[in-house]
Amino acid sequence: MSSALQAAASAPSPDDESARALLERLTPAWRAALPSRLAGAAFDDFLRRNEPSILDLLRAHLDARASTPARAAAPSWFEVFNHCGGVPKEQSAAWRRAHAAAQVLFDNARHLVDLPPAELDLLPTLASLGSLPASFELLGDLDDPDEDDEAGTIGPTIRPDDLPSLVGTDAYGWTAEETGDLLAEALDAESRGGLSPDAHLVQRIAARIWSGPEGRLELVSVDKPTACAFIERHHAALPYCNPRGMMYAIGARLGGRLVAVATAGTPTGRWSDTGGCPVDGILELTRIASLGGLTRTDRRGRRVPVNASSALASRLLDLLPSSGRRRAVGCRFVTYSLAGERCTTYLSLVSKGLRPVARRRGKEPTGARGSHASLPHVDKIVWEDGPAARPPDWTLIAEERRVGAQRAFAAHLHARGE
Repeated sequence: MSSALQAAASAPSPDDESARALLERLTPAWRAALPSRLAGAAFDDFLRRNEPSILDLLRAHLDARASTPARAAAPSWFEVFNHCGGVPKEQSAAWRRAHAAAQVLFDNARHLVDLPPAELDLLPTLASLGSLPASFELLGDLDDPDEDDEAGTIGPTIRPDDLPSLVGTDAYGWTAEETGDLLAEALDAESRGGLSPDAHLVQRIAARIWSGPEGRLELVSVDKPTACAFIERHHAALPYCNPRGMMYAIGARLGGRLVAVATAGTPTGRWSDTGGCPVDGILELTRIASLGGLTRTDRRGRRVPVNASSALASRLLDLLPSSGRRRAVGCRFVTYSLAGERCTTYLSLVSKGLRPVARRRGKEPTGARGSHASLPHVDKIVWEDGPAARPPDWTLIAEERRVGAQRAFAAHLHARGE
């Protein structure tokens, strides 16, 4: 499809033949993305009825490609890198575990609804919970679900409160009503001749397990306006956002709510000592802002901090190797903390290699471009990581925190075989 688009874009006025050629390339992909029951004659009929409109859309697309200068179409650094900033839940180990558990629950639900009525009369129980679809035709007497029919073909019913243990949803805190809804969805599964694809049902169950009762911390890419607005509201010391040089803006969501934001990009100041790492290989963490007092319940039932800021900084450390610009390899991660801060976020990442390396003395800004937006008059501690990072100087942090930091860093070096 890519080669067809490029060839069509080279012509100033794409004609009908170019649009038809593109349609021929797109059709197999469209057909493959459809459910099996729609990918045959129904799809062919749709194409026949709507071909003129589809060709018009493709011509408009090819016209736009042909008239757009290549330079104007070049993406910015932010567009190139930021889509990699967030961590889609499908790539996380927690999601894979949730998906495996969801498959088990779905199989359990399918087994129950597939039992013949003589073994288990499930429908009256679902009806009593309000979970049974109105269009579903019931067999048996729902007014008296415990009474067998005259032919003896209707088996015993079960109590609604027993459903979670039968399906296995009790392990995740589901109610009888929620489990009844799951069974009702299993009744309409595509594998049973219904309309709901099995994979979609498993996905929905997995999302419920993955999020949990309070929601799970999820790292996502956000746009510049969203990131800057959050920083301006929630960063106590530096409520300013400089989009210049920004490569990443990532956020942490808890239960769907944005609770923290971090931005990073290429350094915009002067660098006299790059330690063999070109400026295009340096990734600078510029801001982290989060809501205060965030807690969650761990597996032991204890209330513990969410640590959203540490999760964002850790993600940016992982992105360093692939963050080099102009074919450079990411070789140094750098960020700053204000002298006198507890630096809890950065100290939590010492076990990954982040370390304090120098103190930058504060001085008043001078010249027409001087600004207090970055607190230049305040002393800062420089933190670094990566192949070109300088050796640690543990005297830069509070004395009571040095021993723990040194042990964590030693463990990091040992894991790397150093």
